[in-house]
Amino acid sequence: MKIPLSILGIVGLILVAFYLVAPPPDPDTFTARTDLPWQVTVNPDGTVGVLDITLGRSTLADAMQKFGGVEGLAVFEGNDGDLALEAYFGTVHFGPLKATIITSLASSRDELVSLKAAATDREGSPSGDWKFPLSAGPAPHEGRIVKGLTYIPGTRNLDRTFVLERFGRPAATLRESEQAVSWFYPERGLSVLLDDTAREVFEYRLPADFELPEGSQPFQP
Repeated sequence: MKIPLSILGIVGLILVAFYLVAPPPDPDTFTARTDLPWQVTVNPDGTVGVLDITLGRSTLADAMQKFGGVEGLAVFEGNDGDLALEAYFGTVHFGPLKATIITSLASSRDELVSLKAAATDREGSPSGDWKFPLSAGPAPHEGRIVKGLTYIPGTRNLDRTFVLERFGRPAATLRESEQAVSWFYPERGLSVLLDDTAREVFEYRLPADFELPEGSQPFQP
C-alpha cells in the first residue's frame, strides 16, 4: 500500500518542527572519559591520577563517591609479616567497561596491628597470606588516604598488544608462572599482570613507593 504524499509531507513538517524546538544536546553527554585504566597522570608533587582518583591525595570517601559503596574492608598480612588495609568495591562500571576495584589505605603499623587484633575471623590463601575481615563499616576509615589501587577487568585475556598500545613498553618484566607474567612501569607506579588462564590485574601506586621485585628482567620485545 502506497502512503499518500500529503501524509509524508505532514510527517516531514513535524520532524522539522521538532528539530527546531528541541533543546540542544547536553555537552556533558559528549565529554571524553577520564577514568579509563590506561589514563595515568603523574603529578609534579608525586601523586598519581587514575580512574578519577588521585593516589596520595584522595580519601576513601572520595573513592566511595566515585566507585559506590564499599563491599568489605580487611587487613591483609603477607607471609613476610607486612600488613595492609584494603577496601573492596566489587564490580564497578566505567562506561562500557566494568572491573573489580580494590583500594589500599594509608595506615600506621600500630593501627594495622590493632585492627588485625580486633578482627573476629581470618581467611588463608594458597600464597600464604592471611585476610582479616573487619566487621565495622567504612565510616571510621573514610578520611584515610588512598595510596594504592587495584583494577581487575571484567573481561579476560587482554593480550600484550592491547597493553603495549595503551601503556607502551614496560621497563622490566617478571615471569610469575608458566601462564603469567608481570610488566612494570616504575615511572608511573604501575604493574600489569598478564595471565593466560585468569583475569589480568592492574596495580597502581605512588612511584616513590614502587620497587622492582627481585628477579625482574629488562623488557624483551
